[in-house]
Amino acid sequence: MTRWLPWLTALTLLLTAGVLHGLWTERWQPSTALAEAAARVHDVPLDIGDWQGEDVEVDMEAFAQAGARSYWARTYTNRHGDGTVLAILMCGRAGKMAVHTPEVCYRGAGYDVLDTPAHAVLRDSDGDDPGTFWNARFAKQAGSTGELRLYWAWGDGVLWQAPVNPRWELRGRAFLYKLYVSHERTGPGDADVTADFLRQLLPELHKVLR
Repeated sequence: MTRWLPWLTALTLLLTAGVLHGLWTERWQPSTALAEAAARVHDVPLDIGDWQGEDVEVDMEAFAQAGARSYWARTYTNRHGDGTVLAILMCGRAGKMAVHTPEVCYRGAGYDVLDTPAHAVLRDSDGDDPGTFWNARFAKQAGSTGELRLYWAWGDGVLWQAPVNPRWELRGRAFLYKLYVSHERTGPGDADVTADFLRQLLPELHKVLR
């Protein structure tokens, strides 16, 4: 039996590594769950409370490389003239959705992060907590006077989260939604309306995506 011990130990390590890799890459997760979750993305309405949405043309190849099985990008404009936001919703396997974060993606698009990302807990009119988001300010590297306020989080259709290490903390799930919402301020008198829009959007997402 002793002579087989090194072989058994090596086999155990190999099998353990295979299981961990399978869980990490969601290789054994049911594909139907991902397909159903991805299909729900397009059920999110264009009309969200006081906001009217309009689809934005996107780079399909870029979304495919990011692992998005389903997605949309929209501008939402407040009917009372209180501003416009850009919202991006994606759905894909957890390992893919958790890899890319705005600090990397937006820097590649020519933006600098102006401050350390911080958590923002958003509450609706009833005081309920539909989720926690990261938020930070970004500015164009070319020296533009305007700045971008961006909120982002990951969710399962019920709760939105902003983990420090999303790839590790959200691993093993059949799917994940990722949401970006941003507002570009063009001057000191331009108020940030991103959080106000999210408070109206999140209850709608909860109804559709869950």
